[in-house]
Amino acid sequence: MDINRILRKFAQEELVLARNDTERANIKSSLNHLQTIIKNNLNVTEVTVFGSYTRNTILPRKYDPESDVDIMAVFTGDFTPETYRSQLSRLLNRAYPNSLSKKDFPAVKLELNHIKFDIVPAIEDSGFFSSGYYIPDKTNNWQRTEPNDLNGPLSEKNKSYGGNVIRQVIRLCKHWNATWGRPWDSYLMEKEIINLWFWGNEDTFSRFLKTMNSIAGDYSGVKQALDYINQYQGDYWNDPNPEKQLHWLRKLLPGL
Repeated sequence: MDINRILRKFAQEELVLARNDTERANIKSSLNHLQTIIKNNLNVTEVTVFGSYTRNTILPRKYDPESDVDIMAVFTGDFTPETYRSQLSRLLNRAYPNSLSKKDFPAVKLELNHIKFDIVPAIEDSGFFSSGYYIPDKTNNWQRTEPNDLNGPLSEKNKSYGGNVIRQVIRLCKHWNATWGRPWDSYLMEKEIINLWFWGNEDTFSRFLKTMNSIAGDYSGVKQALDYINQYQGDYWNDPNPEKQLHWLRKLLPGL
């Protein structure tokens, strides 16, 4: 039994959103339609996709019911964030009367049958000293954001280790996080994983175990599973037991 092969296959196939042509086409069509509706009906300069969808670390809703595609609608004008959120909400209710849409700070959520969208209003400051994008904060004011700040570092780290290992590990950890009650904010967890450094060229299995030990090793259930997985890897006196390792991996990753 090759556990690394099993884990890689799970991360590369089961945990990939839009893994087949039909699903990809449906999501792309819905995304294009939504962007067109926003551009044609609101005073916006751009409608940009950002977040885990652009990094290809978004999970299918089967493994994370909260998975959604993040969209930033950049408005013109000088109004409060709530004004723009209300405009988005009214537009989505008209354009998608048979779908669920609601305000959910700081964005407006739209849930279709096959995909969810999280549309956040934004403004752009193109000043010499303070250029950038701003999204709502909790006091209904604007706060600066860097919408795709993880994309470059993830691509570089993933390339440096090869084999798409870092992206696979992120998907596996996000599946664990969604299953175990979301102890981590998804964005912050991705950022933490990207910033981790380990020596040597490691396979997905080894890197996943080290990453889980780093980000979640103090959780009792996780620690127990990791201890058993390590125990059954074998040593000078004992043969490896991949069946029992897989059993404990499935405690962390249901559906594996």
